[in-house]
Amino acid sequence: MKIYSCRFLFSIATVSSILLSSNIVPYYPLAIPGAHAQKSYSGTELRQWLEATGNKMVSVVNSNKSAKEKKEQFLTILNQDVDVDTIAKFCLGRFWRIATPEQQKEYVQLFHQVLINSITDRLGEYKGVSFDIGKVSTVEGGRFSIETILHRPKQPNISIQWVISTESGSPRVVDIIGENASLSVTQRGDYTSFIARHGNNVSALIDALKRQISKHP
Repeated sequence: MKIYSCRFLFSIATVSSILLSSNIVPYYPLAIPGAHAQKSYSGTELRQWLEATGNKMVSVVNSNKSAKEKKEQFLTILNQDVDVDTIAKFCLGRFWRIATPEQQKEYVQLFHQVLINSITDRLGEYKGVSFDIGKVSTVEGGRFSIETILHRPKQPNISIQWVISTESGSPRVVDIIGENASLSVTQRGDYTSFIARHGNNVSALIDALKRQISKHP
């Protein structure tokens, strides 16, 4: 089973760091809407935030650091600037409500780890990457969409939209739209179909993610 989100997240150069030496990604409680005072951000501020975030990722990608160091740096960016918990919850769809609290916690932990593994496996494909930021638009749910163009050496440019939420009090990526597809919608379809084929059992997905992680070098 594939995790498509990593493909889009990394394609655009935004993501992550700090895998602990034990290779277990810590659990971060899901953000609760309304738990933080929501600041109003201008289009200029959001562009500046995305530029800073993107530059952090590009710097990691283009560095000569070891794979382990890059993995740690990407996990830090991921935890700080991408709302992985919210994405993970969305990707489980209706099965989030029927999962036990223990299953929810374990699933989110596994989602973090599968994502960072998938991203760092592709680091070498984006050496020399750069990006341009376009317009900022307001989208459904009070979120924002930021258009970007990703430039890769000797390859066609990629147009990607970042969906940003400021609900937690600061900007965080909650979706990425690339190749005419939403990463979270694509992943949700994959996960919910898998669970449905296995008797609507969330544990089946959890076991599959564990197997995927165990096979990772």
